[in-house]
Amino acid sequence: MSNEAIQISFIVPTYNVDKYLEKCVSSLQAQTVEKFEIIIVEDCSTDGSLRLAERLAARDARIKLVRHARNKGLGPARNTGLEHARGTYICFVDSDDWVDPGYGEAFFLEAERTKADMVVGSFYAVFEQGARIAPHFVDPVVRYATLPFNARTCPAVLSMPTPVWDKCYRRDFIERHQLRFPALIGEDIPFQWQAMTQAERMSVVGEPFYYYRIRDSQKNRSLTSGRAIFADVFLAQEQALDYLTTSGHFDTYRAIWWERMIKELLHLTEKSGDTLIADDFVAKVFHMMVRRSLQPVDFSLLNRSYLPDHVLFKAMYARQCASWKEFQDLVRRSFPGSHKKDPLFLGVAKMRFMITRQDLNADEISHTHLLRITDHKTTFTHYPDLPEYAAASCDGQRIILLPPVHDAHMEPARVTVKFSGQGSRRLWYFLSCSQPERGAELVISQRAMQNGVDVASHHGIVAETETVLHVGEKILLSSINLPAEARIEDLEFEFSVRCRSGFPAWASDVTISHFYGEGA
Repeated sequence: MSNEAIQISFIVPTYNVDKYLEKCVSSLQAQTVEKFEIIIVEDCSTDGSLRLAERLAARDARIKLVRHARNKGLGPARNTGLEHARGTYICFVDSDDWVDPGYGEAFFLEAERTKADMVVGSFYAVFEQGARIAPHFVDPVVRYATLPFNARTCPAVLSMPTPVWDKCYRRDFIERHQLRFPALIGEDIPFQWQAMTQAERMSVVGEPFYYYRIRDSQKNRSLTSGRAIFADVFLAQEQALDYLTTSGHFDTYRAIWWERMIKELLHLTEKSGDTLIADDFVAKVFHMMVRRSLQPVDFSLLNRSYLPDHVLFKAMYARQCASWKEFQDLVRRSFPGSHKKDPLFLGVAKMRFMITRQDLNADEISHTHLLRITDHKTTFTHYPDLPEYAAASCDGQRIILLPPVHDAHMEPARVTVKFSGQGSRRLWYFLSCSQPERGAELVISQRAMQNGVDVASHHGIVAETETVLHVGEKILLSSINLPAEARIEDLEFEFSVRCRSGFPAWASDVTISHFYGEGA
């Protein structure tokens, strides 16, 4: 088969996957694209993967087996595949996954039609426990962008996940820019940032063709390997950041870099929470690295449509953790696993796009600290001179407050709420005001009170605090500390907002939402 005749090279790095390799390879053998090759890079497996790969290659001339002399890891194995590839296009396929018959042809036809450097796809997440399948579709902003596009014309593509196996690359594009994978866990991160910011023409295959198998990686991971995971992912992040800085792309994509970094770091805490909980050294180092990574982030600049509120909340909380023990406690409370003794903090809210309540154990569902508003009252609903704007309202799960914008001496409207749920140390919540034209600093007052207290008398107030939303700030994480003997469910909480300086825009309302209780 001549070099020009091969349309796609499927690169399959292989290490200790004798349970899965045959399914993966047979799905590639069934591809409807006319001419392709399958390059299996055997990375010194210790199970039966090599013998299986040899049998598969002996039966099919389209399969090329390349063996490493020593174990090098996933990134170098993909690099070896690139050195032997002859196809016009490259697809990376992980050896424990599989694909639909039209996987290669869909990518090939779209790349040819648009002359794309790379084509973005989507996938199904397949859970081994119960074999549940969850589709992950291309973001609508990307899917319906004018084709072809690039990161400058459609920056939303940079907010998408980092895997390389749901994408297709023109081989001469990879070689022209000398794109290679580092020998790190998290090798996709620097590769994708380089590829996506340098590709001049990108296109999309909107429907999923790839099946990503989610295996239980907790069972066999040692503390040593857990430490390596954390070290490598931070190094991968640093390599990607170095590239963005030296190439001059960082200022352009700063906010998107922060979004992706936050999602990747928090995904790492989900993936390896058992090590963070069991290994104090890892927790200390990881907390230090997380705080350093999150310190320059301006959360007001982040696109909340790409960063779910529960992820944003956890990132803001992690940055505020004063000690590694506090951070370790956050991980312990939000990590699902049999080790868990304390009630969860963020359990049900995490990873909604991949995990439903059916995937959570009963203990996690019953002990989550996500709070619900069960009752509320307002001092008044409208200011006398502004009947068209609600001064205070509560829709059951969020509070909306408008400062008295026409009279600085007027008493602001107040909302008092009661919660169902647990918590004895602290109440956490978001404060947000998204009006871009706002020119005033807003002060949000928060009080915790005993039930049935007359606030005007100032008796029965057990805690109070104020938080300032400065001009330009769109969202903050705020909290109110509770006395040791108090419980959230036995208290009432009052919120109000006023202007401290400047003049707000009309309808410059503050939303208070996503309430979480901390402590058993």
